Amino acid sequence: MLRLSRRLGVTLLATSAWLGAAAASPFVSPGDVVLRHDIQLLADHGVVTGPTTTWPLAWGPIMADIGRFRPADDTPGDVLDAVARIRARAGWETQTNEVYFNASASVAEKPTRIRSFENTPREQGEVGVGFTYTGNRFMASLNGQAVDSPQDDKDFRADGSVIGAMLGNYSFTVNTLERWWGPGWDGSLILSNNSRPIPAISVDRNFTDPFETKWLAWLGPWDFSVHFGQLESDRVVPDAQFFGMRFTFKPIPSLEIGLSRSAQWCGDGRPCDLEAFYNLLIGRDNVEVDVDLEEEPGNQLAGFDIRWATRVFDIPIALYGQFIGEDEAGGLPSRYLGQAGGETTGIWRDRWAYRLFGEVAATSCRFNSSKELFNCAYNHSIYQTGYRYRGRVIGHGAENDSRVLSIGLLLVDETETEWSAVLRYGELNRGGSPDAANTLTPTPQDIVSVDVRHARAFRFGEIGIGLGFEYVDDEASGTTDDSLRAFLEWRSSY
Repeated sequence: MLRLSRRLGVTLLATSAWLGAAAASPFVSPGDVVLRHDIQLLADHGVVTGPTTTWPLAWGPIMADIGRFRPADDTPGDVLDAVARIRARAGWETQTNEVYFNASASVAEKPTRIRSFENTPREQGEVGVGFTYTGNRFMASLNGQAVDSPQDDKDFRADGSVIGAMLGNYSFTVNTLERWWGPGWDGSLILSNNSRPIPAISVDRNFTDPFETKWLAWLGPWDFSVHFGQLESDRVVPDAQFFGMRFTFKPIPSLEIGLSRSAQWCGDGRPCDLEAFYNLLIGRDNVEVDVDLEEEPGNQLAGFDIRWATRVFDIPIALYGQFIGEDEAGGLPSRYLGQAGGETTGIWRDRWAYRLFGEVAATSCRFNSSKELFNCAYNHSIYQTGYRYRGRVIGHGAENDSRVLSIGLLLVDETETEWSAVLRYGELNRGGSPDAANTLTPTPQDIVSVDVRHARAFRFGEIGIGLGFEYVDDEASGTTDDSLRAFLEWRSSY
């Protein structure tokens, strides 16, 4: 207990400064890699019991689990530190009947093309302000950003805004929130924060308690999320809509399984009635099999992911994979995209908690076959803008037809000082883009890149600094290019 008291004292003192970088909210939004590390660490040690691969997460079940935590004599130090940091953070972010203001600013030279879970700048310059109010049943967070040289030509945005209410065990919101579905750290094949957040009406389960009926209780803690979003008007099919649905469960504490489904549907000139949505929902969308071309309800992706945590020679490890189908056969997803990875955690030099991961993603259809299909993933014959929003793919940041290996390292100490690095090596857009749908990488390219980030909290907020290097070999032109990138960001809330 002396060790716990020391760690709680140090961490709480540090967090009192760090709180200036947080924003009060009942949701844990994606983008904070240290917070995700802490939550996942506690899940792997059995402290947090609910699913942790559907972001945003609800604070409620995490707080309940932390409240029940009682340390043992052999509880690892990194677990104690994570408990202290999360307890302090939750105490700040879940305060009710108060108004909190936030501000942020960032500048970047050549923002990274492959955006991982960490919330790094998308544009060359950005300034944001906002406020948040959380009541017992209602909450509102309104945020605005002014952007310099935006990729999508939108100088002003309202990303990260949400208005909602809690009814029973569900939250009903209108929002522009970032989302991340899956266990990957460098990408998600179906929904990531690579693109800007899609404006949506969302329903999310709050507490993840198991079913009470014995027929379903075996599923363990479970989570559910559904979204109805609106895509932009500047598309081949203007004003198409986005539908997403995800169900996750933990039949045993060490195993989490996720089932995901998303679709583009409706839009100008396309069927938008209830019959079209019903056909989409039940998978009746195969042209000349189930429906005519004029009645095809939409462009769908669906699949599953799995994460299993264990110990090997007393070393904590986790293995995970995500497999998303671009087509349907026999009522099940087919033509899969694939992602697989592994990770481990521990303490280095009695100070730094670390997480090391290795991850490979393959974003061509039938990725594991000798008959791969190029220009299939994230593309569609009707929705020709593809599975993209405002110029960036909604799924993995490597875009379609890529193979990328990522190795990442995170270091964080008791005061939440962070060092992180990601090394990537791979081939982008291996099939080329005859229709130029892949605007970021129109021709096949080999790529090697490394990104390093350092973040530290002060009383006036959190400052993050990032440096990166990228080497690209363009196979079509036979040219090579190497470039440096950098960013500086500041965030504060009061």
